[in-house]
Order: sequence, then C-alpha cells, then structure tokens
Amino acid sequence: MKELFTNFITINTSLEVIQDLLKNPQHLLEWVPEVQVVEAEENHFHIKRTASALNQQETLTVEATADSIIYHSTGGRLEYDAIFKMTNTGHQMIVEQTLLLKDNVSLLLPTSLLAPIAKHAFKQNLNALKKLAEAVAYQD
Repeated sequence: MKELFTNFITINTSLEVIQDLLKNPQHLLEWVPEVQVVEAEENHFHIKRTASALNQQETLTVEATADSIIYHSTGGRLEYDAIFKMTNTGHQMIVEQTLLLKDNVSLLLPTSLLAPIAKHAFKQNLNALKKLAEAVAYQD
C-alpha cells in the first residue's frame, strides 16, 4: 500500500461520538455530500455516489481498533484504505485521516496530480464530519 496523503482536524467531542459516526457507514449520508446510497449487507456496505465522484460505486468494510477506524474500499476505480486515527487531547479529539492506495491500482492520473485533488476532497468531508460530530455532542 502507498500513502497518498494525510489530513488532520481537531473536533470538540469525545472519542465515542467520533467512533460511533465512523463505525457505521450509514452515517456517510450525513457528512459526505457525494454519497447518495449506503446499503448494508452482512459485514460490508455498498456505497453509491454522484456521477462527479471518482468512485461512483464501491464496497466498504470497516475495521475498528481502540484508537482508529479503517475503511477498506474495493470495487471502485480507486481502491484504498482510509484510516481515521483518533487522539484525545482533553476536551478535544485530533483526527488524523490517512489514505493508502492499494498496490494494484491503475490510476487515471499520476499520483502527483491525484493526491492534492483527493486530499482537498477528503478534507472537505472531514470538515463536515467535524460539524456533525460537534452537533451530536452538543445534543448530548
């Protein structure tokens, strides 16, 4: 696997709130605007996005550890692992989002062009996750 990029964000919420949102890809509908459909089937999720997305369709499996959630994506043009590592800093969480490309991926663009585009798109989604997580924490 090859690292494409890493984003960081600070979220004013607890580890549990972020983990709950990330563990269930159904929540992607709330923080990833391109996602139109999330269909759960046993231990994986079929994702359908708008036509403008790089991966219009993909299948996600979710792996959880004590301090991270990993999305394993297959079946799209871009196969990847998205790792969300969470670090508690008191009343805030630092979320580190790293995208690893699978070795067998043939890209439409060179990684030098794809990386900044993907990093920006994933960062926008990470900002939306922050808003959602903080709204959920405020309700509690």
